[in-house]
Amino acid sequence: MKTSNDNILSGPITKTLILMTFPVILMNVTQSLYGLVDMAILKSYYNDTIVGAVGTSGILMVLCSNMLTGVAAGASVVVAKHLGAKNNHAANRASMTSLVFTTISSILFLIVGVIFAEKFLMMTNCPETILPYATKYFKLYFIGVPLTAIASTLLSVIRATGDTKTPFYFSLISGGVKIIALYIFTAFFDMNVIGAGLSSIIANFSTSVLSLVVLMKKDSMIKLDFSHIVFDMKEFKSMLYIGIPTGLQTSLYSFANVVISSAVNTFGADATTGVSIANQFDGIMYQIIHAPSLAVIPFVSQNVGAKNFDRVKKAFLSSTLITIVIGAGLGTLSAIFSGELSATMTKSPEVIAYSMQKMVIISSTYFICGINEVLSGVLRGIGKPIPPTVCTLIYMCLLRLLWVYAIFPLFPNLTFLYTVWPLGWVLSIITLLFIYFPTIKRLQNQKSY
Repeated sequence: MKTSNDNILSGPITKTLILMTFPVILMNVTQSLYGLVDMAILKSYYNDTIVGAVGTSGILMVLCSNMLTGVAAGASVVVAKHLGAKNNHAANRASMTSLVFTTISSILFLIVGVIFAEKFLMMTNCPETILPYATKYFKLYFIGVPLTAIASTLLSVIRATGDTKTPFYFSLISGGVKIIALYIFTAFFDMNVIGAGLSSIIANFSTSVLSLVVLMKKDSMIKLDFSHIVFDMKEFKSMLYIGIPTGLQTSLYSFANVVISSAVNTFGADATTGVSIANQFDGIMYQIIHAPSLAVIPFVSQNVGAKNFDRVKKAFLSSTLITIVIGAGLGTLSAIFSGELSATMTKSPEVIAYSMQKMVIISSTYFICGINEVLSGVLRGIGKPIPPTVCTLIYMCLLRLLWVYAIFPLFPNLTFLYTVWPLGWVLSIITLLFIYFPTIKRLQNQKSY
């Protein structure tokens, strides 16, 4: 971990960011692939009712997870700033504070979730045939929320040190544990949704244990000492200032995509299926182009703590370049081979056509989304989490609502509908740049005095 910290504060910027980015890419893609394997195992042993129960619960699970990961993101920024300022004592206090809050709040989530799980699912119009199974799975998810939240917080603290390889290794291990456990529970014990829920709990337990082992080592930059449990209100407020807008921003993205889906569904079953297929590939693309923004946050935060503002500016440029190269390259390939990729999931020419229609537009412009994510990450690292959230609300949520309900009816064409994505990204980038440049200039001026 020490080498990572030294590279962040004084090493080659682009090389360091590349080395931090690629483990995040591998981790995100691996998790996506593990999710596909989980569904394949369930499909092999059970009917669509069981598979649908797990999938239906997933929408609400994402929203709950976004709230918890927001606070974890806030902890990462605060801890990284302290490390950059060479204040390891404050970094330790912030880490312990985030862990204490995560533990208490996740237990409250558990209680509320188990009690109201069925009501939450009924609010999403969950089909009656699926509801009993979905309720069981959703309750198990909430039972495992403390472990999920703790694992997320501990991994965020590790990333704050500049170490992105360790979380990747842990994701490989936990994903493997989950697949093995799910296979045993389904193939040998016929536990259906209960087996799916328990395998997730076991996987998060393994991640938590491994993360604690790393953070309790004597040579670790962050040393968690459970004989001195502290809760620092000042550190906690700083985390919430970063974490709440971050969690809200992610939730707004999810809501906006639901709005778009409602418009797509009006074109019939083929369109719905085609776009669902496109979403599978777009989801993997997003995990890849989102990685540079996750890597740049601890880099920027540590350098802000060390008052290395010139490195912050260069980090923004380097991360943007990395995003363009990766995003434009993979996006172009995805658009060119959209037909072939779509054909791996369906034989219907109509469905393939609808899938290609979306992939050509979204994949080829996804690098713009990546630039917006990097700029948002840099601002969070600087300590400006509100502007990215406001831009998400305006350009990714309200603009899409306006587009779907006011503009799209005048031009009822799916190609026209999809253009709202790159349009929103461009407008957000322009707005955030008007905030970024004065902010970085002000920080540099403060340092000169």
